[in-house]
Amino acid sequence: MRLSSRISLATAVTTALAGIVVVLPVTATAATSRYEAESAPAVCDGAVASNHSGYSGDGFCDTSNAVGSAVGFTVNAATAGTATLAFRYANGSGANRPGDVSVNGSVAQNGLAFEATSAWSTWATRTLTVQLNAGANTVRLAATTAGGLGNIDYLEVTTGDGSGDDTVMRGADVSTLQRAVDLGAKYYYANGTQGDPLDILKSAGVNYVRLRIWNNPRSGYNNKDEVLQYARTVKAKGLKLMVDFHYSDTWADPGKQFKPAAWSSHGIGQLQTDVYNYTYDVCNSLKAQGTTPDSVQIGNEINTGMLWPEGLVDNSNFTNLGLLLKAGYNATKACNSGTQVVIHTARVESGARWFYDGIRSQGVQWDVTALSYYCYWHGSMSGMAGVVSDMKSRYGKPVILAETAYPYTTANYDGTDNIITASQPCAGHSATPSGQQANFAAVQNTSRNAGATGVFYWEPTWHAVPGNGWDPADINNSGNGWENQAVFDRNGRINPNIRWLP
Repeated sequence: MRLSSRISLATAVTTALAGIVVVLPVTATAATSRYEAESAPAVCDGAVASNHSGYSGDGFCDTSNAVGSAVGFTVNAATAGTATLAFRYANGSGANRPGDVSVNGSVAQNGLAFEATSAWSTWATRTLTVQLNAGANTVRLAATTAGGLGNIDYLEVTTGDGSGDDTVMRGADVSTLQRAVDLGAKYYYANGTQGDPLDILKSAGVNYVRLRIWNNPRSGYNNKDEVLQYARTVKAKGLKLMVDFHYSDTWADPGKQFKPAAWSSHGIGQLQTDVYNYTYDVCNSLKAQGTTPDSVQIGNEINTGMLWPEGLVDNSNFTNLGLLLKAGYNATKACNSGTQVVIHTARVESGARWFYDGIRSQGVQWDVTALSYYCYWHGSMSGMAGVVSDMKSRYGKPVILAETAYPYTTANYDGTDNIITASQPCAGHSATPSGQQANFAAVQNTSRNAGATGVFYWEPTWHAVPGNGWDPADINNSGNGWENQAVFDRNGRINPNIRWLP
C-alpha cells in the first residue's frame, strides 16, 4: 500500500473492462452452469428486452414494476449439496431493488439487495449460497418493493464444495484487525449475525492471511510479539500465513523506505546482517510455536529499493538491494526451506521488467513475483493483465497481486479524509457495494486469466474504529483514510456479495 497516497488524493484512471461479465471459473471441485433469463426453461414475469447493451445471450428479463414481479429458473445439480447462485443484473434506477430468493418453494434469502449500478448498461453480480437437491431445482427471484427487480441477464449456478483450488492464494491483509478487535470492534455476516471476522472472511472464500511486521512501531501493534500472537489465531482457523516484512518502524512503500531506528547508523554490510538476523528470528519464532509462515515478503512495495539510502536503487544500480534481498532469502530458507519468498513491487503500471531484471542480474532468488494493483493508481485491467502474463513467462515463477481494493462508498465516518473519494474511481464500477464486488471480481478474473495464482485484498476489515488510526506514532487519534474500501461497512457488516473466487 502506498502510504504517500493516504495524504494526497490520487487521480482516478479508467479501466478498460467496463461492464465486465463476471464468470466464476470452473475448478476440479466445482462446476458452473449458466441459465439465461430470456429463454426457457427460465420464466420471465415481464418482457424479454434487448435495449440496453452488455447483456449475454439474446437479451434480458425486464420485469414489471411491482411487488412480487419475478423471474424463475429451473436448475440442475448432479448431487445434493451447497451451491452458489450468481444473478447478473443491471439497475440504473438509482435505488436498491431487493428481491426474495426462493429455492424449491422455500425462502433462502429475504430482501437480497440489488443496488444501483449507475446505468442500465452497467452490469453487476449478486451472489448467494444455498442448498440444492440432486436433479432439478426451482429458483425464483421476486421483487419486494413496488420498483420491481432490476434487469436480470442470467443466473449462474456453481456446485461443489466451494473451496476451490487450495493452491490459489485467496488472500486478505488484515494487519489492522488485531487492534480493531482489541478495541471491541464487532463483525457481522451479511444476514446480521455476529461472528469472528476470520470466520466471516473464510465463508467468503479467503484461505490466506497477510500480516505486516514493523520492527519497533510506537503503536505497539504489528510488531514481532503481536504478529506471533495473531499468527496462532490465523493458523487455528486453518488459514495460510504470509508475513510482510517492511524492515521499518513505520510504513514502507514506493515513496518511503525508512530504516528502523535501531539500524539508523548501519552501513550496507551491517544491514545485510540485520536483515538476515531479524528475518530468521521472526520466522524461527513463528516456527517454534507451530505457526511456520507459508510465505514471507522481503520488503514491501520496493519499487526503488529498501532501507534507504543504502538500499536505494540509484541510476539502475541494484548492487546493494541485491545484497539485502539475498540476506532475506537466505534467512527464510535457513528457517524453513518450504516457506516461499515473495518479492513485491507496485510496478504494474511501469518498470516491472526493469526491476526484476535488475535484481536477477545480482543473483537474487525468489519464489513468487508480487505486484500491487489499484485501478485508480495503476491503470487499466488489460494493462495489468499484460504485466502479469509477462512476469510469469519471463521469470518462470508464480505471480500474485499482493494488494488490491475498491471503495464501496464515498462517505467518511471518521475525522480523517478518505484517500479515494470519487463516486466512480474507475470507469464501469461505482463506489457502491455492488461496484466494489464487481471490481474485485473483475480484478480476480482478469489476473487469473492472465496467469496469476492469487489475489490479496488489502485491509478488508479496517472500517472506521476509533483508536485504530493509520499512524503508528499516533494510532489513537490519526483516523483511517481506508474505511470506505473495507469490505465491512461502518457497522461491521460484510458486503453481502463480496467473494474471493475459487
